[in-house]
Amino acid sequence: MYRFRFKRFTFFFVLFFQLVLIAQERSEYEGPFQIGKYTGNARYQYVVLETDTVLDGPFLFQKSNLETLLKEQDSSFTIKGSFNKAVANGPWQFQFGKYTSDSKSEVVDFEYRILVSGTQETASGVLSEGVPNGTWEISIQEVENSEVTKIRFKSEFNFDKGVPQQSFKIESDSSALVGRFLRNGLAHDAWTSYGSNALEVDEIWHFEEGFLKKIDLYNKEEEILVFDTEATQYETIPLDNRFLILLRYYLQDDIGQGNTISLLSKNREEYEKINGILTNLGSPSFGTNIKVKVPLFALDSLQKRTLEDIAHNLNRATELSKTIRSNSHLNIIRRTDTDAQYWYSVTEKLVSEFLRPLESYVDLYQNQIFEFVNPSTVEGRIFPAGIPDKSIEVKVGKEPFELPDADTFKFEGSGLKSMEQISLYAYKSMEYIMVQLSDKLSDDVQIQSLKELENDLISLNTGIEAQIDTLSPRLLEDYGDAFKNLDDTANWKLATYAEISNPSEKLGFGENLKSCLDDLNSLITLLSNFPEKMKEIKALYTDDIWNPFMATVMEEEVKKRIVEAYTDILIPHFIKSLSETEDCERIALIKEQIIYTNNRMVDLRNLETRKLERKLKRVQTAEEVLKLLQQQTPKED
Repeated sequence: MYRFRFKRFTFFFVLFFQLVLIAQERSEYEGPFQIGKYTGNARYQYVVLETDTVLDGPFLFQKSNLETLLKEQDSSFTIKGSFNKAVANGPWQFQFGKYTSDSKSEVVDFEYRILVSGTQETASGVLSEGVPNGTWEISIQEVENSEVTKIRFKSEFNFDKGVPQQSFKIESDSSALVGRFLRNGLAHDAWTSYGSNALEVDEIWHFEEGFLKKIDLYNKEEEILVFDTEATQYETIPLDNRFLILLRYYLQDDIGQGNTISLLSKNREEYEKINGILTNLGSPSFGTNIKVKVPLFALDSLQKRTLEDIAHNLNRATELSKTIRSNSHLNIIRRTDTDAQYWYSVTEKLVSEFLRPLESYVDLYQNQIFEFVNPSTVEGRIFPAGIPDKSIEVKVGKEPFELPDADTFKFEGSGLKSMEQISLYAYKSMEYIMVQLSDKLSDDVQIQSLKELENDLISLNTGIEAQIDTLSPRLLEDYGDAFKNLDDTANWKLATYAEISNPSEKLGFGENLKSCLDDLNSLITLLSNFPEKMKEIKALYTDDIWNPFMATVMEEEVKKRIVEAYTDILIPHFIKSLSETEDCERIALIKEQIIYTNNRMVDLRNLETRKLERKLKRVQTAEEVLKLLQQQTPKED
């Protein structure tokens, strides 16, 4: 008895193990492939785990076109590496090129070689479980007649399981940057930037365990302290775009577009290009993973909410200012209309004294670096001339502008609450100005809206005419009345629109007409597809049945009543309705009914429909059929 149980267990265990092996058996694909913007041909191995296709084994993806090269310019690429259960692993090579050729060629070892000129980008290194390991090199080269003539960019990094180690070097055709890291990837010691002359130092960034203490600018012969050294908290962050934006904020004109920042930005851009490809293939994120430390001034939930309010106020005020400043009618009449010029000038002052400075404030928040900035210094950097005055003077004959309830806004003090009040005052001021200018803006806004709307109407009507002009004679013979009615309805509706003189009424009618023309366009497409759709449905409801008496496979139509209700009742009903109706709401309803019916016919093929078929036997009208099709039906067992 026990022996039997043991044997039975062994049998099931072996069977299960074999099934797992079969499920994980490698397959190979070779053919067209796309990763993001790259389209070419690929050859790779994969396994199917449960329902997922997982890359596993060698991977090659490439594209080149000799004909394109000889005619114009060819953009080629080669991406080569391997995967271990969806994770990039082992040596990888990336090569991207943009080449032209003057058709010069040479013969080497019995092969014709065409000389090319252009730009070639390469990246190579080893990935270990998806992260860089060992030396990685990236370069951008200029090529002329298949020879490298200039190195525009070159980057060399060393990694240990994804963490940058030892020293690195980044070069362009006019500058170079060298530096080093601690074993944990933190920037450390002096990072030196050289100019076009390799012996000429431009900048030195002095790091201490990730913290950037100072920058020596040799071209200005000055030393700059970067961050607040009195901070009580620090946070380790990646040396990414956030850190570079933070530096520009702290250093402002002192750093500008220095060689160090531009080289680090270019290097990050190149690594992100590779990262985008690998992550699209399912591998983990790839990057340099350089770490730095910055002062931390943590925000509580109330402060974060206040920052959101400031951003919201600024966005609304900015949109209103754009409406006023870009209004062509206002820009014309303000030259002779003193009142219009006054409100336009106030708007300009609000933009320069309130909105533009606040943009810098909101940028800190939206770039997620506000917590790394000393809040006591922000206002001084954003408003160097001091907090703006509520009373705004302009060079027009009126009194200075001030909101009627200006006293309720508290600009005093510093910090987020003060900035929130300033942003709210700017927004409310813009709202107030819009009301004052409403009579001068309204006509022009409506005219512009009508112009845009009419472009859309013309485009839609042209699409309707183009579709009907390309219809086959057979379609016009079978559905001619329906197509003619749809075309006539579009023309009749447009004629009605043209006769309306009131801009407001015209805009309202035109918006409805746009929706109607869109429906008419869709219906012409649906109507044109009826013959093919009916073939699809009939094929879907046809099974291959083995006939033992004739020893052959025969086709048998299943669920005949459903198919007949579709082809013999609903399709004729839709065609007749489209031949008669001119009402836009009715047209929209028919479109939805056709789309629903087509989708429902596909669903019903795999559902239990015996009850539905019995009911269809007793119905004669399309309305009854549509009502039955909309009823819920259980799946077949």
